[in-house]
Amino acid sequence: MGPAVVDYRFRRLPSAFRYFPRAVFGRRSALVPAGRAVPRLEGHVESVKPSLSHLAHYREICGFPDDGCLPITYPHVIAMPLQYAILTHPRFPVRIMGLIHIANEIEQSRALPVDGAFGFASWVEGHREANRGHEFDLFTSASDGAGTAWLEKSTLLARRVSAGKAASRSARQALRFEHPAEGQIPSTADIDAPRAMGRRYGWLSGDLNPIHLADRGARLYGFERAVAHGMWSMARTLSALGPGALAPPVRVHVEFKFPLFLPGVARLEHWQHDDRRVFVLKSAQSDRPHLAGFTRTS
Repeated sequence: MGPAVVDYRFRRLPSAFRYFPRAVFGRRSALVPAGRAVPRLEGHVESVKPSLSHLAHYREICGFPDDGCLPITYPHVIAMPLQYAILTHPRFPVRIMGLIHIANEIEQSRALPVDGAFGFASWVEGHREANRGHEFDLFTSASDGAGTAWLEKSTLLARRVSAGKAASRSARQALRFEHPAEGQIPSTADIDAPRAMGRRYGWLSGDLNPIHLADRGARLYGFERAVAHGMWSMARTLSALGPGALAPPVRVHVEFKFPLFLPGVARLEHWQHDDRRVFVLKSAQSDRPHLAGFTRTS
């Protein structure tokens, strides 16, 4: 880990929309150019008190109960402006609109009370070669008086244009997911994703990627219809598991699979395997997965 080349220090959180023109109109490469590296880019804000009205709206559209603490995925939304700040900085060489969120991990050591004040940080450094392109790990943390209470790793993919057998094999591998043991019957729930959810979550979170807002914008990027935000699908899935699966200390691991098109209905299946609550969100019409993962409490 090298020293930060860019180190934003904000006294208060900027608006995520401030960086949207850079995200849309910035001229960047689809992949990291040969011979270039991604330097360490950081963003920090010393103290943030959650907005109770914003939080109530988030609970409403993601299904989390009002239990006096921040939902496990909510710090991601608070920190979006920091993430945008570093990913749209000129020293980050890849265009943000081409990035695909392929995995997410959260480790939460203790609850975050809604009336607390928390420090946030986001950072990215380096990239790695993968079958489908270049991968980046974007880290975000939330801290209280005792130190880091919440840590997230978002894995982002800059996709390489490919075809043929290698591309087909890579796509099939990406759609694999864990199944329950023979004879084990999973619990199930239907997840409704209405047409307006892309716009509602987009304005709430600051993620106004055109693929989520309308069919026309999605078609510009090769999708047949608007696509639900991965972080909404993840939040809605976790809320449906119930609070027992998310009690800190907890680790959550999610891999994003096939897009959830809007409007749509998905089927959540979840079951216990040793010390993990395993889940998969599938198309209601087929076995094709939208996301899969597990939670582990200790």
